[in-house]
Amino acid sequence: MRKPWIMKQEWNDLVFIHWPVKVSDLRPHVPSCFDIDTYEGWAWIAIVPFQMANIQLRGLPVVPGFNQLLELNVRTYVKYKGEPGVYFYTLDANHIMGVSIARYLFGLNYVTARMSLHQQNDTYHFLSRRTHIGLTKAHFHARYRPLSPVLRAQPGSLMYWLTERYALFVKRGKRIYKGPIFHQNWQLQKGEVEIPVNGLTDFLPSYVFGQKPVVYFSKNLHTSIFPFERLE
Repeated sequence: MRKPWIMKQEWNDLVFIHWPVKVSDLRPHVPSCFDIDTYEGWAWIAIVPFQMANIQLRGLPVVPGFNQLLELNVRTYVKYKGEPGVYFYTLDANHIMGVSIARYLFGLNYVTARMSLHQQNDTYHFLSRRTHIGLTKAHFHARYRPLSPVLRAQPGSLMYWLTERYALFVKRGKRIYKGPIFHQNWQLQKGEVEIPVNGLTDFLPSYVFGQKPVVYFSKNLHTSIFPFERLE
């Protein structure tokens, strides 16, 4: 039986920005214990900026100043022993305490950044400047907006494959962990994005980001985070 949730979060004004990438170009950047998950022969890389709000730890009151932050993650899709999930390269956030807790408790590669998110009419402006000590500065700037009514992703579709993921995998030393996540199905809208600055994905060839990305926007999603499970 699964243990009770340990944290609840809301993800707001989120945009998935996805590009296809050759498996051979991604393989050196994913731990060998994970199989790279593919859709019609392609691996995918994503940049996902959003606002996290109403963060609540189980059994504790909401703490003012701790219950919201901005996040910007870089992710791809993997399988471990046949189970699909998400593998994160970096997770930039603008909350020093939140970054420290996530790094210590979960072993996730959270790093600190100075960020802002503003809405002007139907367009969102997201800016990030990495400030984490010991890391090279990495800037990111995107403008994005929804274009369609809310869509429901159908199983088997690319939209469903990219977004309906209910676990993340982490390798810490020789140990492998799974972080289960629960949420209702995404309420997604097709979107468009302009990215004047992207310093987050220099480890991949330039052809990847010369392609037009696949973009989906979500206004709001409620999530529950469960205790990490040691797999090996």
